[in-house]
Amino acid sequence: MMPAMRRLAIWPTETLLAQPAPPDEALRGLLVLQGMARQIRAEAEDLRLANAEAERRARIAAAEATVVAAAEAELRQAATALDEEITETRLREREARATQRAEAQRAQEALARANDLQEMLTALEREQARQAALAAARARQEARQPRPATPVAAAQPVLPPSAAVRPTPVLGRISIAFGQRGEAGLARVVTFTAAAGAQVVSPCTGRAVFAGPFRRFGQIVILECGPGLHLVLAGFEQLDTEAGAALLAGEALGRLGAGPDGRAALYVELRRNGQVVDPMPWLGGAE
Repeated sequence: MMPAMRRLAIWPTETLLAQPAPPDEALRGLLVLQGMARQIRAEAEDLRLANAEAERRARIAAAEATVVAAAEAELRQAATALDEEITETRLREREARATQRAEAQRAQEALARANDLQEMLTALEREQARQAALAAARARQEARQPRPATPVAAAQPVLPPSAAVRPTPVLGRISIAFGQRGEAGLARVVTFTAAAGAQVVSPCTGRAVFAGPFRRFGQIVILECGPGLHLVLAGFEQLDTEAGAALLAGEALGRLGAGPDGRAALYVELRRNGQVVDPMPWLGGAE
């Protein structure tokens, strides 16, 4: 019908005269064609509006795609920077741990040259006093300088306060109490009797300042459980920690070896500011 409507639009009279139909039928046909033309114009207008809306949405989608692409690029850049920072942090942590292990090994070798346990603990306290003085000097120096953008991790772990409730170092019974009289005089340690191979755990949150063989004591572990507070444990056959390790209360220290009777013994000595004290009140939570 489009060719006929076009002819009517351009040559209405000629088109009507060319049709061999009565005038009333031609008029009715013309009215029908006009109605169809109006409907087509309305549909064409709707299509134009739909096309305009589609173009508007396409422009909005293109703008949003640009924003999304920019955000994705920014996220990729941030992720790359974060990966580089994590890698650098891990590298610094590995270097710090390696330095700590080397320092702890050197300190342990120096402590192992002591003639007895008293000399070892005295040397240990002197070294800790020196480290505390150095830390205080560094703190004073950092207080006079602008704070760095990135905080620097401390070389030594900060020891939290001792827990009020402390785990028993080994599952066993006390065979020799502190101050009990024996063949060698008054006992200065508490002796726990346990099964051979029993697991020994740290009764405090702190740091192992010595872990290894020492003189006639065999394998021993010395824990720093707080300022001026050292716990000596002996009787190990196997150690599961090392010097310089930061420990949580209840963390494994090693296993006991069997004695001549097939049982194992753990010897526990507590020193507060260099003085031997009964460890049982402290193990029970009393300060």
